[in-house]
Amino acid sequence: MKKLSTPRYESLENGVWVATESLSHVRSASIGIYLDTGSRDEVPETNGLSHFFEHMVFKGTKGMNPLEIVQRFEATGGQVNAYTSKEQTCFYGKVVDTEIKSALEVLLDMVLDSRLDPVDVKKEKEVIIEEIRSVDDSADELVYELFSQATFGSHALGKPIAGTAKSVRALTRKMLVDHRDRARKSVPLVIVAVGRVDHDAIVKQVRKRFNIRCGAVGANGPSTDSTSSPRARSGTGLSRSRMAIARTPATFRAKHITKNKDVQQASVILGGSSYPSTSPQRFPLMLLHCALGDGMSSKLFQNLRETYGLVYSIFSNPEFLAKEGVFNIGFATEPKNLEKAVREIGKELAALRKNGLTAKELASAKKNIIGGILLGLESTSNRMSALARRVLGQNPDETLEEIIAKIEAVTRADILKCANEVLQPNRWGSAAVLPKGVKADLGAMLAKA
Repeated sequence: MKKLSTPRYESLENGVWVATESLSHVRSASIGIYLDTGSRDEVPETNGLSHFFEHMVFKGTKGMNPLEIVQRFEATGGQVNAYTSKEQTCFYGKVVDTEIKSALEVLLDMVLDSRLDPVDVKKEKEVIIEEIRSVDDSADELVYELFSQATFGSHALGKPIAGTAKSVRALTRKMLVDHRDRARKSVPLVIVAVGRVDHDAIVKQVRKRFNIRCGAVGANGPSTDSTSSPRARSGTGLSRSRMAIARTPATFRAKHITKNKDVQQASVILGGSSYPSTSPQRFPLMLLHCALGDGMSSKLFQNLRETYGLVYSIFSNPEFLAKEGVFNIGFATEPKNLEKAVREIGKELAALRKNGLTAKELASAKKNIIGGILLGLESTSNRMSALARRVLGQNPDETLEEIIAKIEAVTRADILKCANEVLQPNRWGSAAVLPKGVKADLGAMLAKA
């Protein structure tokens, strides 16, 4: 098939990666700074630190106050934001092409020169605690926190990304400073720019920011520039000066947690272990997910909502992590219908374990997934995220064309094997937020599903 993108990668002497994709037909750019660290890399005493740092970079740098930071983006119609996940922290902006240099300058200052004023540290703790309380007030969000706790227990993946009120209050300015210093020196870091960008200009600006002399030899030798993937050139995808954080695999547990709140419906997550982000089995699972629970044409939506009227919405969700994977199903229903809903879900899973997908269903799922990939190419933000994932080592050797070819190559036998490995509700864990006074034994329900 026709080549869809021509990204350029460059490894600087200090281990920082720069990845760009130039699109001449747009007048904008999405720019991101990705740190390959998230909540799973925290110990109990620092739970919530990555998320806290994400908040604090917006509180000012040595040269800009908080208002000036956002004005540098919004004054010309752009936007700036950030997020923390279990495995990464990202700081990003989208701007018109005339503001690329300014936007990158601000993002670099935010991440590397954040002021971390003690007064702001104290104030922002209260803001984050309010954010944590808002999750507790939202059944849809709380049930995910409970599911992580149920299935990963005391492992960092079982802890909330934002931390708890107790853990956040215990975080200190020194912890934030140390976190910032690791971003400056040792945490795997990639700067990604997609849109009407000039690769050489981006590299030059990053070099200047890190005081790197062109041609200098660092821990990983001279910098390199190629359209090949990072891993193909370096063997690991990262300079020795910024080696990937050692991550302890999490053992999935088939545990069940319920919590009673002042709500009307039962909000439920059911799920089990699946595949990590590097597994070739993720492609059959993506297609299985598409047919089972992705959208209004999916089996779960058509059965539980359209046929039986048990739910307003229902969905499946594959989560591919560095060392493990999770596949779950989420829905909300009246408590009296909960057991029937789980039973109907079980029937759909059993049918897939027995028969897999028909040739027609598999072809439809492939068109859906590939169409979504191609539509995503119209978004510089989507392209930015995909480039970052490649460089940070999840699947650095896969081009977009290769991903599509691997999706096309999935067979009905692959789907059937995946269904029998993943869709085993008797091995699943669960979480539910229930109305006050309601009890439910989801473990027993899943054992019968």
